[in-house]
Amino acid sequence: MTLDEWWRAYQLYTDYTELLDTQRLDDWIHLFEDDCLVRVMSAENDKAGLPLALMRCEGVPGLRDRVHAIKEVSVYAPRTMRHVVSGLRLTRQGGDFLATASFVVTQSLEGAQTTVFASGVYRDRLTPAGDRLRFAEKVAVYDGDLVVNSMVYPL
Repeated sequence: MTLDEWWRAYQLYTDYTELLDTQRLDDWIHLFEDDCLVRVMSAENDKAGLPLALMRCEGVPGLRDRVHAIKEVSVYAPRTMRHVVSGLRLTRQGGDFLATASFVVTQSLEGAQTTVFASGVYRDRLTPAGDRLRFAEKVAVYDGDLVVNSMVYPL
């Protein structure tokens, strides 16, 4: 693996967090392959090999449905989310890359103290798309058994 390949992965994660944190969800979708799989699941289910996920989106159409629900259907208190990602590790698998990174997501509701919403690990598969990388599979495994409140935005 080259420094350039690692840098492209780092840029992908930076774009991912910035687009979620600024709620630019229509742009966020473009970070994914058309046939992607996105899951958010508890560490307990992950360790037990259970497929149950708190959120599961198959392909870009599934991501578009999620974005539509966030913007047009769901009723929730206004909030600011902040994603912090660290410890990015890459290994090559064929033409793709397997990536792991730790994450912490904070949530700030109007009139309330900022809280840690979730922490955990990303286990992703990245695939080349021109001079950039995209997510072919994105799995967020959160540490606790529960998440605070409801999960409006993806981890």
